[in-house]
Amino acid sequence: MENFKDMFSTIEERVEPQSAQLTGELPAWLRGNLIRVGPGKFDFGDFTLNHWLDGMAILHKFHIENGQVTFRSKYLRSDSYKKACIAQRPVFTEFGTHCFPDPCKNIFSRMFSQFEMTDNASSSVVVMEDQLFVSSETCYIRRVDPATLDTKEKVDLNKLMSVNFASSHPITDATGTTYNLGCSFLSGPKYHIVRVPPSNNSHNLTGSDPWLNAKTLSTISSSWKACYGYYHSFAMSENYVVFLEQPLLVSTLKLATAQLKSRSLNDCFEWHPQEKVKFIVIRKSTGEVVKTRYVSEEAFFVFHHVNAYEEDDKLVVDVVAYPRPSIIEKLYLNKVRMNQYSSEDPPQLKRFVLPLISDRDLQNAHDGEELASLPSSSASAVKARGGQSGAYVSLKGAAIGEPGFDMPVVNKKHTGQHYRYVYGTGGYDQGYFKNAICKMDVETGETWVWRGTEHQYIAEPTFVPAPDAIDEDDGVLLLSVADVRKGAPDFLLVVDAKTMEEICRATIDAPLPCSIHGVFLPDRY
Repeated sequence: MENFKDMFSTIEERVEPQSAQLTGELPAWLRGNLIRVGPGKFDFGDFTLNHWLDGMAILHKFHIENGQVTFRSKYLRSDSYKKACIAQRPVFTEFGTHCFPDPCKNIFSRMFSQFEMTDNASSSVVVMEDQLFVSSETCYIRRVDPATLDTKEKVDLNKLMSVNFASSHPITDATGTTYNLGCSFLSGPKYHIVRVPPSNNSHNLTGSDPWLNAKTLSTISSSWKACYGYYHSFAMSENYVVFLEQPLLVSTLKLATAQLKSRSLNDCFEWHPQEKVKFIVIRKSTGEVVKTRYVSEEAFFVFHHVNAYEEDDKLVVDVVAYPRPSIIEKLYLNKVRMNQYSSEDPPQLKRFVLPLISDRDLQNAHDGEELASLPSSSASAVKARGGQSGAYVSLKGAAIGEPGFDMPVVNKKHTGQHYRYVYGTGGYDQGYFKNAICKMDVETGETWVWRGTEHQYIAEPTFVPAPDAIDEDDGVLLLSVADVRKGAPDFLLVVDAKTMEEICRATIDAPLPCSIHGVFLPDRY
């Protein structure tokens, strides 16, 4: 892992577009913009942030047109970024670094200020109708100009949807309706499923407010009075929303006093594996929570849901599961900047099968009876009893393929539907998918990879379907690849999504930010 630490250096932005050097030939039909976001600035004078996820957000863009590629990058001018540049410290609570006094406030304002959430939206890029936003996991998101990457207005989802935090991964279904998972904690910890239907003029690209008709579909109380389960994503089938209430708990008391007690967000987390994992299922049509209780007997931690779909009165839910949340501790800068990254607790793709059974039918089933067998999966769901809490469905997930990959991506046309393939990256993991991107058959576990050199680190893939696509895997993968060797260029990689063979690469004479998530925008944007 020589030079691995260079992945976590502060990056200089390249505001003006520069031409990339192509090796190979781009598909003639590929036109548009790959826009990604991630942490980029970690150092402020003599002060260094604690965690990779604390880094100030930087966007980068590959523009593809007429067989040519240009590149540019720009820091998000968030309030967090601007104030940190003045104070040379973060003045909002970040993921792994507590906040410092805001020099723009007088002493009385500091004494009476409440817990302020960061708008450092470094996690994800979200398209809402004709508009582009970047988000983290707080209630603040930022609109971004997709042409210039300029920072636009801040949107407060708490005012629109009454949520203090929101998932980084909203999902849009075939009707154009977008769903997201949020939570609130000021009146007791609750989860909220929010539904945002498309506006009437969504196809006219007139810049209408995409949040205009946002409404809360469902509100679910946390299983704990002073904590809620951490989440980064959720899943959705044609008729159901499903999320995991996992045992990485966020203490609302610690959160409310974080600014006073100089806590980071991660300081408010508590791992309680004895609490297991609860699958919460909500009907999209009514917002009603399915009364049947689904519990995994094995504790695990999830950042990313892969997909969910219905089959034979069962709900199939695929996730990338870690044995415990040690991935968070691995990404502290005092470790990665010393070329340290533990190989323990690798992620594993797992499939869970939930029987869509009524609570009454569950009561009538025999204890230990298998309720959700599918020919294509060894996942198990049996009736069990939990003392005073009564009968529930005990889930056991089935591992698919080799461990070691995350950042899962599927063909969006198959979101919420039966699907066959998932794509992902080995990230920084040192196992089977080291320095590689993979394509995995979720039914057989068969795997295909494109593997770089030991010095190349590959970001999350973006699947772009071919315009004449017939098969699920007809299209290309776009990937940002950073090469940590001195003098070696970073590049955009284009891979055939069916064969996993390299088609083209576009090398750049600029540092490539280490991004987390992104989107491909067709040229109409």
